[in-house]
Amino acid sequence: MVSRSKFHGQFVKEQVVQIIRQFFLAKNFHEIDTPTLLPSLPLEPGLYSLSTPWRHRQKNFYLATSPESSLKKLISQGIGNCFAISHAFRDLEDIGPTHNLEFSMLEWYEMAKNYQDIAQTTQNLILKIHQGIQQKHGLKTTNILKYQNKNINLSPPWPSATLQQLFLKYANTDLAKNLKNTSNHDPNWEPWFAKTMIDQIEPNLPQNRPFIVYNYPTRLSPLARPCPATTGFSERFEFFIAGMEIGNAYTELTNASVMQKNFQKEKLYRQKQGLPSHPYDKNLIQATKKFPPCTGIAVGVDRLAMLFANVADISQVLYFPTAKLLK
Repeated sequence: MVSRSKFHGQFVKEQVVQIIRQFFLAKNFHEIDTPTLLPSLPLEPGLYSLSTPWRHRQKNFYLATSPESSLKKLISQGIGNCFAISHAFRDLEDIGPTHNLEFSMLEWYEMAKNYQDIAQTTQNLILKIHQGIQQKHGLKTTNILKYQNKNINLSPPWPSATLQQLFLKYANTDLAKNLKNTSNHDPNWEPWFAKTMIDQIEPNLPQNRPFIVYNYPTRLSPLARPCPATTGFSERFEFFIAGMEIGNAYTELTNASVMQKNFQKEKLYRQKQGLPSHPYDKNLIQATKKFPPCTGIAVGVDRLAMLFANVADISQVLYFPTAKLLK
């Protein structure tokens, strides 16, 4: 039986971070300390930044929504396989059981690999963390994660499906046809997609196994490589455990001109919808001209800690959750 102290969840998060670091350092990945304050960011659907003024220079900076752009600039310079465990910030999201205004993100990149390859690394990492936590608490190592009265089998390979398959099965919608017939500038499409995911797709994902959802719409994946044989979709997956989205991966887009067009489309969309925006990262676009074929993934560290600490609220793995700071 795992003993529970006042700081049980926070201590488990500490152990999760230790195991992650050991996992990647053993593979000779470079660990990068990425900046939190940036003068510009990628413009991605659904990701909104927090800003802060630098009064001395009369300039706005933006809190990083992920370490992605910083890592990619180093990759374009030849740093190779790398990872970061950093803090990220996102506006227009309320705090709740799985959301905090400031959160910890793991992001790593593998050279000369694609999203199918990084899916294998992800499965191995999650199982390694689970067994490492068991060992730290003096428990017998198994592949079964006990979380909120569920027994979740973490053994690879995890079950998976494409988003097209899931929309046909659970939403009675041909997503490929829908994408073809709907304008990229339709302001109603993104809210419809998000609602369908929340109401009809995610509740039907398995609860006793992690699950990988492959191939997301290109219009929602501006930094991912388009699927060569499936128009309208890109090589991106998200994986879910116990109903929570834990990570988001791409085969990385290496076409700088396409990236610039994607950012410009998002900028125009936000202007038309009156949504907050920020300067898009032109240096990232330039870096992409020297970008090697690779794959990357972002994983929510706090949500991982929730799973392995067996707690249902993200505040239980944080020393200073936003909710506490507001009191």
